[in-house]
Amino acid sequence: MVKIKWTNKYSNETGYVAALSNKEHCFINTFDEDEAKAYSEKAVKGIMTRLESFHETDNNIFEVIPA
Repeated sequence: MVKIKWTNKYSNETGYVAALSNKEHCFINTFDEDEAKAYSEKAVKGIMTRLESFHETDNNIFEVIPA
C-alpha cells in the first residue's frame, strides 16, 4: 500500500491526499499522514490520471510514498 503526498509548486506547502471527489473534481487534503488514504500500487496509476484530469497537477507535484 502507498499514499500520495502533494507539494504546491508555488508555496511549497505539502500535504497528503485523503480522498478524491469526483463530484467536485478535486482531491480532499489532509496535513496528517495518518489520515491520508492508502491505495494499492495498482490503483495509484488511475488515481494519478484522475488528479491530472482534475487539473490538480497544474499547481501541485504528486509523489507516491510508502504507506
